[in-house]
Amino acid sequence: MRAMAVTAYGSPLQMLELPRPQPPPGHALIEVLACGLCFSDVKTIRGRMPYSPGLALPHVAGHEVSGRVVEVNGPSPLSAGQRVIIHHLWACHRCASCRRGEEHLCTNLVAWMGFTEPGGFQEYVSAPVENVLPVPEHIPPDQAPALTCAMGTAYRAVVPRGRIQPGELAVVLGLGGVGVHAALIAQVAGAHVVGVDVEAKLEAARRVGLREVVGTGDVQEHVTDLSGGDMADLVIETTGVPALLEKARQLLRPGGRIVGVGYHVGELMAISSDQLVLWEQSVLGSRYATRADMEHVIRLVADGLVTPVIDEVLPLAELNKAVKRLEHGQVNGRLVLGVAAQSSV
Repeated sequence: MRAMAVTAYGSPLQMLELPRPQPPPGHALIEVLACGLCFSDVKTIRGRMPYSPGLALPHVAGHEVSGRVVEVNGPSPLSAGQRVIIHHLWACHRCASCRRGEEHLCTNLVAWMGFTEPGGFQEYVSAPVENVLPVPEHIPPDQAPALTCAMGTAYRAVVPRGRIQPGELAVVLGLGGVGVHAALIAQVAGAHVVGVDVEAKLEAARRVGLREVVGTGDVQEHVTDLSGGDMADLVIETTGVPALLEKARQLLRPGGRIVGVGYHVGELMAISSDQLVLWEQSVLGSRYATRADMEHVIRLVADGLVTPVIDEVLPLAELNKAVKRLEHGQVNGRLVLGVAAQSSV
């Protein structure tokens, strides 16, 4: 099968011919129709993740997989030909986090698809059947990758972690792949949403349905005026930049919530702790999504309440071009790579 693989950090990815995976018992073989490109993939490709020094090369990245079931090894409700997406954290189901129902916080992962194990920038992957989630046929294969990390992460940050309520004022800092979807989900939940980014990205955010956007230099005054000085109920910070985490606190009302979903390896959160304590402001982390979160996202998209924001669909052979575009900030939603040689993507 064809695969675009990292053969050396700092070098372009190479198209290789690799063996098709054989699904072990309890796994399904998935033909990859499309795979989204996330900035975490870029950090893996460039060797900038904590696991990078020990990662065996060549390595195939890609964790936002949209595919079709080819075969299933063992009993399963899945059937050949079924459209699916994949939850890329394969939990142990035995550690304390898993027993609490927090599989996305598993401390003894079996596999981390696209990160430490092969991912979706190849024609076939094998995945545990419990991590394979059916997708309605009317959701296009080139939109489905966003239902995994981009929208699953956004949903968890806004709903389970952010506890958004109708009528609340929510600010989303950063309108990239996760941020733009977080803002759209918060709007659907009934919040008054202000999306914040550099000026060059605001018009693109308006085009995909954000009703209110503002530049980073104007957000403090805008939120002050909008709230009558009370400030925001919820701030979603998607960049992980320490200065913006402090900005998030400045935008927050007493008793409000900050959810941090972006991160940079090795950097610490820089937030004034005295203000957090005295005004009972909460700072919450949010990591990826549970399978239940992703099922909620599938329903939101299937019902037409939120549409995935896809910038462009490129052939797998153009993955290097896509990586450079993402690195240079030339992407507003998600870039998707069409993988299957004979697909409708």
